[in-house]
Amino acid sequence: MPDIAYLRLPAVLDRRPWLPVSLFFSLLLLLGLWVYSDYGLSIDENQSRDNGMISLKHVLQRFDPDLALWDPAFGPYTVPLSEHYDRDYGVMFEAPVCYVERLLRLETTRERFLFRHLATFLVCWGGCLAFFQLARRRFSSWKWGLLGTLWLVLSPRLFADFFYNDKDAVFMALFAVATNTGVRLLRRPSLRTAGWHALACAVTIDVRIMGVLLPAATLALLLVRVLYGEVRASKALVVSLVYGGLTTGLVVALWPYLWSAPLHNFLLAWRNMSVFRWGGEVLYFGKMRAATSLPWHYAFVWMGITTPLLYVVPFLLGLVVVIRQIILRLRAGGLRLWATEQEMQDVLFLGLWLVPLLAILILKSVVYDGWRQLYFLYPAALLLALRGAWSLWHWRPAAGWAQYWPRLLAGVTLVSMGSIAVQMVRAHPLQNVYFNLLAGKDVPHRFEMDYWGVSYRQGLEYVLAHDERPRITFNAPMPSPAAFNVLILPPRCKTGLYLWMISTKPIITSRLTGSMPKTTSSRTRKCIR
Repeated sequence: MPDIAYLRLPAVLDRRPWLPVSLFFSLLLLLGLWVYSDYGLSIDENQSRDNGMISLKHVLQRFDPDLALWDPAFGPYTVPLSEHYDRDYGVMFEAPVCYVERLLRLETTRERFLFRHLATFLVCWGGCLAFFQLARRRFSSWKWGLLGTLWLVLSPRLFADFFYNDKDAVFMALFAVATNTGVRLLRRPSLRTAGWHALACAVTIDVRIMGVLLPAATLALLLVRVLYGEVRASKALVVSLVYGGLTTGLVVALWPYLWSAPLHNFLLAWRNMSVFRWGGEVLYFGKMRAATSLPWHYAFVWMGITTPLLYVVPFLLGLVVVIRQIILRLRAGGLRLWATEQEMQDVLFLGLWLVPLLAILILKSVVYDGWRQLYFLYPAALLLALRGAWSLWHWRPAAGWAQYWPRLLAGVTLVSMGSIAVQMVRAHPLQNVYFNLLAGKDVPHRFEMDYWGVSYRQGLEYVLAHDERPRITFNAPMPSPAAFNVLILPPRCKTGLYLWMISTKPIITSRLTGSMPKTTSSRTRKCIR
């Protein structure tokens, strides 16, 4: 496969690709370590930590009861796991992070959640590394691998979520890791690749149960490879049995909720995920709509208006290219979906993007807060976008300026990436409210903005920087992470802040404009010290 020939690099870098790759990921790591403490707290983060602490206490009561008994941090968690409202949440990220938190003796809210932000970023950094390996392997080029990873990092909403979204961003990163191990297994089936893929899949499933798509896709494509004569049936059978047994055992072992009744609780968790228990409203095209009755195009529209156009256009082209490629292979005879390992990977990436979307439409699953529950589709979508970009790169117009086409395409891409980077720097740390031009005008009145309330921290910091009074009273609609964000401020900033809490019936959040809801409210004053 031709490389990106026109992107000339110093000879030492071209001969030693590990140098630019190591430099890129080192700089990305340093960037994360520099900015992870800039982000506010979302309304869900404390709930996520509660889930982790309750599951961790359940585990410690079996294996280290002294720690669960004598550590005061576990004191407030008196409800057993079997009675906890969110007991069916996967805690493979939450519980280990809580355990390390207790080992480090982090006692203040600021210490605990800044550490969680750091841990969230480190997992997402690992996901970027896995994505690089996927792209490099698919296009046989470390340059294309770095380009794809740059596109992943230069995705404004995802970049912000890399630090505080311990649900969707972590799941996306682990899904990329498991996809990477899955491709390795499909290309070279062995007990070793089966073991690593089983571990990656189990961890992914135990963060969010939708991860079961990966074992299903792996076994389905492995079966197809057997039917095509690409893998011996006996070898595939042994690998499948080992992989399936390890995955099942690890899923149960790493998810405390399943211990008491593995099959029953797993099916219950799946059913609850399919029709999630959230009945709120979302702002969509200027109207408040119930999350349980959103139109079918909700997720597609949100993907389209919050992804940089630089990636949307080649994605659409890549989608057409891959589907056309599959049709041509089928027409050639033998019911073959691919002719090479690269084409097999295209089929996998297309399936990992398309099948979950079809499942959501068929099951009528609840999707809200934009498309964050579907972030795990993004790596596959970007790989399809790279396929479209690769086709554009190797296409040549018939006109006489064909020789200038690669330079023109490279120039447009670099300028667009630079523009996205500038927007991200200017918006920092609020990249989470990025919209592209397709969103149209008056976006705050048409679509949800800061639905998790992470910008309360920046609001409080602004007030403290411009108001010198020793006592400052502020208000916020409830439920709100406003008081929560006070606790992540440096200690010197908290003194004198008073929160005038607004309780509304029915509960209304300020997702639209940040203004106070016009409802009759009962007010209680609370001092945040």
